[in-house]
Amino acid sequence: MEHAKHIIRAVLLLASAAVAFVLVRHFLYPVSFGKYGHYRFDSVAEYASLPARHGAPGACTACHEEESQVKAGGKHASVSCEVCHGPLDLHVQADARVAAMPVQRSLTQCGLCHQRQPARPQDFPQVVLADHVRERGAEMSEAICLECHNAHNPSE
Repeated sequence: MEHAKHIIRAVLLLASAAVAFVLVRHFLYPVSFGKYGHYRFDSVAEYASLPARHGAPGACTACHEEESQVKAGGKHASVSCEVCHGPLDLHVQADARVAAMPVQRSLTQCGLCHQRQPARPQDFPQVVLADHVRERGAEMSEAICLECHNAHNPSE
């Protein structure tokens, strides 16, 4: 038994560490953690109580009917306005205009969706931006895409 003292001490140390871990975890974890998954369930209500930042799919049509009609007839018909312009609450809050809507007229913006990427579907319109501009005999500039394409209906 004399030789087993170090083993007994190691087992007691590990058992004490396990008990300490369980106690600390019990007092530090929120009560709702793990209730419906590996997250704090109370955060769902907290996020739901935040004001909405994005508008409904047709939120822009009421004030921007002309642009909406052009967009509806084109290849960007299924793309939400907020994809390119940002959250609606930057422009409208409580049915009142608070600021001009951000507009980014750059090849970087268009390239987010249309720059050639191997993972994109083959039938999705993709280009190598530099080659596309060169083929048309144009000079590369930030607003080059909008010199030839209408952002709301690129086939126009």
